[in-house]
Amino acid sequence: MCPFPWLLMLVFLCVLCYKGVVAKAVPGGATPMPHRGPVAGRPVDLTLQAGAVGTPVVEACMAKLHDSGVFDSHRLLKPMLRRMARAGTEDGRDQRTYRPGYHGGIWQVDHHDFRLTMDTRRYPQLLPVWDNIMAQFGILWADVRWKDLRKPLYSSLAAGMKLLTVPDQIPPSIPAQAAFWRNYCNNALDKSPNNYVRAAMGIPGCRVPALDLVFALDGSASLGDDNFELSKDFINTIIKSFTIGPDHIRVGVIQYSFSVSPEVELKDHRSVAPLVQAVENVGYEEGLFTHTGEALQYLTTHSFTVENGARQVTRAVPKVSVILTDGQSGDFHDVRVRSRQAHEAGITVFPVGVTNDVDQEELETMAGNSGKVFKVRWFHDLERIVADIEESLCRAVAAVSIGTAVTGDLNKDAVRHLSFAVPEEGMTFKLTLNRGQVAVYGSTVLTNPNEAVHNFTLTSGDIFFRPAPLLTQDRHRSVYVSVYGLSDHSSFTLTTTAGDTATSHSPQQQQQATAHSSGLLYNLNRWCLTLTCCLSMYLTM
Repeated sequence: MCPFPWLLMLVFLCVLCYKGVVAKAVPGGATPMPHRGPVAGRPVDLTLQAGAVGTPVVEACMAKLHDSGVFDSHRLLKPMLRRMARAGTEDGRDQRTYRPGYHGGIWQVDHHDFRLTMDTRRYPQLLPVWDNIMAQFGILWADVRWKDLRKPLYSSLAAGMKLLTVPDQIPPSIPAQAAFWRNYCNNALDKSPNNYVRAAMGIPGCRVPALDLVFALDGSASLGDDNFELSKDFINTIIKSFTIGPDHIRVGVIQYSFSVSPEVELKDHRSVAPLVQAVENVGYEEGLFTHTGEALQYLTTHSFTVENGARQVTRAVPKVSVILTDGQSGDFHDVRVRSRQAHEAGITVFPVGVTNDVDQEELETMAGNSGKVFKVRWFHDLERIVADIEESLCRAVAAVSIGTAVTGDLNKDAVRHLSFAVPEEGMTFKLTLNRGQVAVYGSTVLTNPNEAVHNFTLTSGDIFFRPAPLLTQDRHRSVYVSVYGLSDHSSFTLTTTAGDTATSHSPQQQQQATAHSSGLLYNLNRWCLTLTCCLSMYLTM
């Protein structure tokens, strides 16, 4: 016979579990825990949601591929993937995209083509891609099934690997890519190559309104006259793809070898034609040695100063330097020190190594965590990485310190990319709209968050954000913030403070707080039910 105290305990546990279930099931039944801001660990990620569609979803997939570097060794692949999504399914908006029985997703990867991505014996070039996918996304491709491609990220990865299995190289021109797409990838919906051409023309270009960009030309004697001219052609090709002006993209150029020579300052030219001519007029110095560390120091202390044309830190304009080099520096110790100083000054470095004489470790040191390394074998191959560098420039992020009030003007669909080091106690964002309308998206995993992938969003007022605790000893982590213009001539001010200083609670915050509370109740319910079952079994023995 059961002792009376045990019966009381059993009844008490049952009541607890019942109240928890009711509170969880009935709207308003749970009292939200006091909380400001989004709950860590509950991000929005539509790239992993089966059936998700739309341009923001596709752009988030492309941003993930860019950040991960999964296909970085295949320079034309990512731009083609973007065009394929628009040409094949209108970024998933075609009603046939997720038709019954077909699982190819936005990129319409047929089952046969999906099976090709699994055949690493026949296509050993897929093995390093598999490894990168596992390292960057935690996806073991051998366990992926065709139906998983209904998730947009999986569809994009499969389409990229499919392109690596075809016998021909991706051609550089749009019409040739259209024929390539028709021959190898366009089996499901049987679209015309003209769809691809129209898609390429319809995809918006760079939406970043402002950038401070300085090129560093290697002027050492090892280059030779022809390669120096190819370096200048490379710079001018990139310049011509952007809107040059005091309120848009400002460009400077330095030349370095034994010493550094300023060729063009950020403040010198207000339009593209005189800037291109100034680059063409740069003379080759044929200097001794390659003092890359000295070039980095010059960029930090001279080129990116307000006096020489860089914009105020409150404008949060990304500072980027593209450094060309054909070999190892003669001051490697200085490269380490000067690279760190450049990064601390908020300068993003894109080192471009040409020839096999470059040092990979040195290039990675220059790039750091925020930059990106580019390598080609010959100077005439520089044209092959133009598109990738242009994309990286459009995704460049301005590092902003907490407490710096960022002001900006944005037209509709323009975007400003920022990053902040989040202290352990979290931080508060406050958005003030001076004119028009903007949307702010923040993420700890994507450098260019949008409405499809983000940890939090803000359209006015303030919000407190504290990411999940780090497993390392580092007490700070980065949060990436993108501000999108929702109307023309929008003007905003974004201020930040350490800790929780938020004064408003948006409906989204309350909903997330309730979700957090419900999650705790769910954990409590599981504990109660488990203990109740164990106790019941014990008493009936």
